[in-house]
Amino acid sequence: MYKVSFKVSESAGNLLQELKSSGFVPLYYRKDKGVENYVALIRSNDLNEVKDAILDFAILAKRRGRGGGRDFATIYKVNDQIMGKAFGSTLGGLLGLKLAGIPGLVLGALGGLLAGEILDVNLGDSIVGVEQWPISLTD
Repeated sequence: MYKVSFKVSESAGNLLQELKSSGFVPLYYRKDKGVENYVALIRSNDLNEVKDAILDFAILAKRRGRGGGRDFATIYKVNDQIMGKAFGSTLGGLLGLKLAGIPGLVLGALGGLLAGEILDVNLGDSIVGVEQWPISLTD
């Protein structure tokens, strides 16, 4: 699995639908000084597929009048770990059991599992490379 961080010029609206159409699962986005930062996951183990999805996203962003620079997409390899999921679901389940009984145990374990997955994605990554905005899409 790969995590990609995009930097796109800011405009009205966001590109979350274009990100989903390109095969990415959006995690979050924020606006900062005229630049929109998107972070998304893609469930692929092939780096070439990831680069094709980045190109697809760039084409869709260009149709909406957006552009990027030399650091358009930063690619991270996410190592699949289970420590965060195990710790999160255990802690969430125990807290849920203490506070709300059996229904709290189930909901706490599911919430902890989700929190552990997010923790694993954010802490278990290593940078693979940086892609620039495709030259063929420049004005």
